[in-house]
Amino acid sequence: MNSNNKLLSIIIIGIVLVWALSGVLTMVYLDEWSHRGTFGDLFGAINSLFSGLALAGLVYSIYSSRQEIQLQREEIELNRKELIKSRRTQEKSEKALEAQVEQMRIASKLSGINTLITYYSGVIANPEKPEEVREKAREQRRELIKEIDGLINRLSDEDIE
Repeated sequence: MNSNNKLLSIIIIGIVLVWALSGVLTMVYLDEWSHRGTFGDLFGAINSLFSGLALAGLVYSIYSSRQEIQLQREEIELNRKELIKSRRTQEKSEKALEAQVEQMRIASKLSGINTLITYYSGVIANPEKPEEVREKAREQRRELIKEIDGLINRLSDEDIE
């Protein structure tokens, strides 16, 4: 229980005790009912005072709640802005990852093409192969080199760096 709740509990208990004590003292010291009624009428103003204090407490409570709600709204707005920043960062990361995957795909394709070029170069350099097989290998190698040129042209300068 925090200190505000303890203070409120003490005040409420104190008011109830004063009220009960006033009833007991009135019964003990005032014998006649007419005197008791007159004595009770003296405290009508105090009743108004307590009602006014209760209203003031209610207004203060509403004001405090309003301030707390305003602080919560500000906190929610800050959280919303942070989530937007996080989302943008996530989107940038996703785009970078997609670009990296594309570059890896191109690199693996280049590696495979390089292996084929090496194979065809071996076929071309082998004098034991018939001329038509070597010519076919030259044609295949030219096509692969053109494909490499096309892949390199697709890459931007930023991708190469």
